Amino acid sequence: MWVTMKSSAVSTSGAREKRGAEPVVEELNATFTDAVARLYRRLRADRADDRISDSPRSVLKYLVNEGPRTLRELSDHEHVKPPSMNQTVNWLERSGLLARTSDPTDGRKVIIAASSKGVALIEETRRRHHEWLNLQLEALSLEERRTLEAASKIIVRITAS
Repeated sequence: MWVTMKSSAVSTSGAREKRGAEPVVEELNATFTDAVARLYRRLRADRADDRISDSPRSVLKYLVNEGPRTLRELSDHEHVKPPSMNQTVNWLERSGLLARTSDPTDGRKVIIAASSKGVALIEETRRRHHEWLNLQLEALSLEERRTLEAASKIIVRITAS
C-alpha cells in the first residue's frame, strides 16, 4: 500500500498493487490517521492525572468499568504476559489506585479491584472528556452530528477487525 504524506509517497508493503488502492483511499488514510491522533492528544490533555501512562490507565479503567479481576484476566484483556501485568498492577497499587484481596473461594488466587481513589480518577477524567466533547458536538450542525454518528459506527467496525 502507498501512504501519501504531503508530496511524497512511501511503499509500505506493495499491497497497493495487489488491492489496487485508489489515491482517494490513501488520502483518506492520511487524513483519518491525523484526525484520530489529534483527538487522542486532545482527550489526553484533559486527564485528571497526567502522570499515569496509557497502559496503567487502561487497566484501571477496565477494573472500574468491569469490576474486580484476576491478574490472568487483566493480562488476557490487555494482551500482555502476567509478569508485565504484575508490574503494572504493582505500580497502580503503590499509587493507591487499586487493591488486591484474596479470592474467597480459592485462597491461591488474588482479586484486583479499583480503589475509591482509582474510581474517582477515572470518573473525573470521563467527566472532563464528556464536558469538552459535548461542547464540541453541540457546536456542530445536525447534519454534521449525523455524519459523525455514521462515521463512529464505521470506526467501531474498523477497530473490531
